[in-house]
Amino acid sequence: MGNFMKRMAVLLVLTAALFIAVPVSAEAKAANNKLKVNQTYTKYDITGDKKADTLLISGNWDKEYEEFSSYEVYINGKNVLKKSNKYGPIYSLDIRRLELQNGKTFLSIVPGTYNDDVPGAAIYQYKDGKLKQVIDLDAMSKIGYHNSIGSIKVSGNKITVKYRVMSYSLGGISFSLDYQYKNGKMVQKTTNTKVSETIINYQKKTYWTANKTMKVLKSPGGKKTATLVKGKKVKIDRIYINMKHNQIYLHVKIKGGKSGWVKGLTKYPSKTLFKEVMYAG
Repeated sequence: MGNFMKRMAVLLVLTAALFIAVPVSAEAKAANNKLKVNQTYTKYDITGDKKADTLLISGNWDKEYEEFSSYEVYINGKNVLKKSNKYGPIYSLDIRRLELQNGKTFLSIVPGTYNDDVPGAAIYQYKDGKLKQVIDLDAMSKIGYHNSIGSIKVSGNKITVKYRVMSYSLGGISFSLDYQYKNGKMVQKTTNTKVSETIINYQKKTYWTANKTMKVLKSPGGKKTATLVKGKKVKIDRIYINMKHNQIYLHVKIKGGKSGWVKGLTKYPSKTLFKEVMYAG
């Protein structure tokens, strides 16, 4: 029995040594690293060559006006991006290094100005010695104004951006769009998305009241299936926004009636679609 126990102990030691000696392949994890202005980083891969680069986002701070007059990005000592505050004062810079599960790396820069607007906000990728824009984060001007960014998240090979927009259709709304890495590009994956916040949430209401008569469509741009009469109550849970962000449809459920889509607005109206709509200046 003593010899048997000794042999078992040796076998267990050898087995443990084998597990230690053989590397275990781990699936790469996505990363979302929040970075600071005027701080040099030397541990991150930015260029995509699997090697650590030297990264500096330099912000030129105006002490008198307490704003950034411009900002520049340096990778390995080379200036790869320069932006000024030509759209208004820049009070803050939210900067993130984003790495997908496949190892592709990006840099998001979100400048904050009046009303949390983010003119010039974008996600960049390093290509041919420069930072090139791959996602325009200030691209909602065709469906509204006062665009801001609620959050940027990374999961697998997907980047999810939460937008806040003073939409012409409903006033202030929040929604998220997914961007997927495909064939060497970041492509907008989402067109039909949930509306997570609206003005009626703050008004503590459930229904919108139609301020005019509208066609209800089977699908965005599809055939008419019903009529939303002025004064009727509806719930709105989703929006459709196309890839160019110049078309918007609202998914409505008429109280006691049908569901479908009504065409949204792409310019400031003389009359709001719904009575509850309020716009910020």
